Amino acid sequence: MSNMLKAIFERVKGVIKNKKGNEIVAIALILLFIILAAAPYIRNLGQTTSTGISNLNSQMQQVLNGQ
Repeated sequence: MSNMLKAIFERVKGVIKNKKGNEIVAIALILLFIILAAAPYIRNLGQTTSTGISNLNSQMQQVLNGQ
């Protein structure tokens, strides 16, 4: 994983040195910020969905078992 991050940083450095790539770097950094800012909310949504599915599964088992 660290090798992959190192490779990404090296590419970003190369693009930063290239004046034409500055816009691409800016867009990439903005997208990265949005993803990092939204990550906790996405994780909470996943946990909520998981809990809902577990509850639905329990209720379906009760109905199918005639309880």
